[in-house]
Amino acid sequence: MACDIRKILVVTLLIPGVFLLWAECLFPAEERIVVVDATGETLEFLKPPHTIVSLNPDFTGNIIALGVGDRLVGITNYCRYQDNLATPERLGGLWQPNLERIVALNPELVLATREGNNPGIISTLRRLEIPVFVSGQFSSFQGYFELLRQLGYILGREKEAGRLIDEFKNRLNRIRLASAGLPPVTVFLQVGVKPLVTINKETLIGEMIKIAGGDNIAADLFSRYPSISRERVLADDPEVIIIAAMGSEAEAGVAFWEKFPELQAVQNQRIYVIDPDLVCRLSPGLMEGISKIESFIAEGRGKRMMGEGRKDKE
Repeated sequence: MACDIRKILVVTLLIPGVFLLWAECLFPAEERIVVVDATGETLEFLKPPHTIVSLNPDFTGNIIALGVGDRLVGITNYCRYQDNLATPERLGGLWQPNLERIVALNPELVLATREGNNPGIISTLRRLEIPVFVSGQFSSFQGYFELLRQLGYILGREKEAGRLIDEFKNRLNRIRLASAGLPPVTVFLQVGVKPLVTINKETLIGEMIKIAGGDNIAADLFSRYPSISRERVLADDPEVIIIAAMGSEAEAGVAFWEKFPELQAVQNQRIYVIDPDLVCRLSPGLMEGISKIESFIAEGRGKRMMGEGRKDKE
């Protein structure tokens, strides 16, 4: 009997060790997904998350581009979503989404940004042990590529992320080569109407203008998204004006600048409108956005060269 008791004790003591060994075999440390976000939070997953809440349109667009849009169970009211996929629940705005509904969805991952989302919401979700990945501030394509790599790693879509990055780099190299050696074209890009808001060189849009052969008149302003006076724009007299807006706001922006016929952008009909999602959202839409900016700048340069040609003949 004593021997039987000893055997039972030995087996009982060994079971936890056996279980741990079994768990390690199923989920080896090197196969776990471990990532540190912009807030210093370490997230660990045994497998790619399959139920995701996106609290920013940037993430929503990239998740769809990576081919896993069907994993989204919740998105904001500002997110664009393909109609051919099962529509996730709309959770409200970026700053005050419906916290109760997010918790009820019990997502395996919530995606948020440090600039665009409410830190209080993020803290509450983390206290409730809901994993939240927070991205930081990006001012270049290199930063965006790093975000794509991280998303690809977390979601088990590393190959797809790599293909997107390669496609982006090929497009950027082609645009750089096309404008190499050509004189830059002065550009004013407007992202706000009242007050008049633009972008400086520390933004991804600023980098897009530079790659496309433009010279941003607000490049050296202190703030990333500074207010700028009408008088400053009139004094700098940009060759191209680009308004990142849609609908009535875009129409109002064009009408405003057309009141100043002394501007060369007005004289040469070089005021353009672009969908803000193509230049303000960190998503594959940036490829279309920079291609449009390139075409606007090329038209502005062509107009200048035509004018110089006429002067030479005179």
